[in-house]
Amino acid sequence: MGAVVPAGGGEGAATAPAPQVPGQRAARPARPGAPVEAGARGRTAIPARVVEKIAVRTAAEQPGVRPLGGRGPFGGPEPARAQARLSGGTAVIRLTVALAYPVPLRSTTAELRARVAGRVEELTGMQVPRVDIDVAGLVRAGRVG
Repeated sequence: MGAVVPAGGGEGAATAPAPQVPGQRAARPARPGAPVEAGARGRTAIPARVVEKIAVRTAAEQPGVRPLGGRGPFGGPEPARAQARLSGGTAVIRLTVALAYPVPLRSTTAELRARVAGRVEELTGMQVPRVDIDVAGLVRAGRVG
């Protein structure tokens, strides 16, 4: 029926079958050492919120990017804002950042665009054909948020 899991947690403890999840298909018995096809292993769904968090974290690590004026979810300065639209295996990202003043805007945003796209592709396996960047403000040296 289901997999056998320890009941009670000690060595030699009695075992009980794992509860059946409603709608779950019974596992096919596999031959030991036989490769399992990719479709039979299942699939991983990555929500847009995860892609957005990766983009924000990557932006915060970029030299020249400064915190936005607002407060983040944990009370600290908000490093950036991101919106991701997912379609199949692709993600289109819109990123809002503040940059240090003076920085070369074109090269800084081009580097940030490449870094965010690369990191999202590396961590999620999704293709990122476009990263739109909105520069919400320029922050003078010595000034935070």
